[in-house]
Amino acid sequence: MARCVLCTFVATRGYLCDSHAKSIGVESLTAEQFVGAPAPQVAALVDPWGTAHAVAETTTLGRDPAACALGVLHSSVSSHHATLRRAGGAWTVTDHDSRNGTFLDGRRVTSATIAAGARLRFGEVAVYFIDQPLAAGARPEGPGRTTPTRRDQLIFTARLETSAGLKVELAQRIEGGVVRVDAAAVDLGKLEFRLLQILTEARRAASDPELSFVPWQELAERLEFRSHEADSENVRELVRRVRRKLQQAGVADLIESRHGVGYRVSAALADA
Repeated sequence: MARCVLCTFVATRGYLCDSHAKSIGVESLTAEQFVGAPAPQVAALVDPWGTAHAVAETTTLGRDPAACALGVLHSSVSSHHATLRRAGGAWTVTDHDSRNGTFLDGRRVTSATIAAGARLRFGEVAVYFIDQPLAAGARPEGPGRTTPTRRDQLIFTARLETSAGLKVELAQRIEGGVVRVDAAAVDLGKLEFRLLQILTEARRAASDPELSFVPWQELAERLEFRSHEADSENVRELVRRVRRKLQQAGVADLIESRHGVGYRVSAALADA
């Protein structure tokens, strides 16, 4: 069974899993708007349908296919938008004063080094960079030409690894999220997943795991409890509820608590 080139989930849309495909979807974009394929191929850009587009050691990208090796026929993309280049084993992306900008993992850049798996966005059109050649594959036909709607857009993802070696993947959408551990999957509500997101982000930001505990007061303030007077018991009950659900996947201890300090995720960040 084929796996997503960016994670361990099953690839359901070409080279991508459903979540990664939806996270870069643009409703106004169709598969036919990607034109051209530079050669020889040394890397690839993967579009929202999971289709790979060849990248040579120097590849220009823009709305004008006559002037660029890879044409992206979308109004948000400039005629000569950006260039991807490999030099000395490192890849860079350079923006050519485009109207709507070039973005690397959500950050606007003029020139930056690209890592494998990075998300690049040219205007409104996003793709993933893969540092190896990929076969082009068949393009979608019929209704599937339009990219997945952003209504189910993936907002937050993270990969964790427990002390027992279990791989845990978190994937959030607007109305909740899912926690996957090997073949097991647990659906969480919006507030439940938001708790895991806050704790994971704190673990990611901390230079020392011992500094990644989040006090209940901060959680009560950042979580959207229905009660305006949320207290420590509201937080404790939410943690208990999430732990019960996580037990189904064998990671009931994913949220660690310490009296007088707060809560944190007990697993290490695998995507740091």
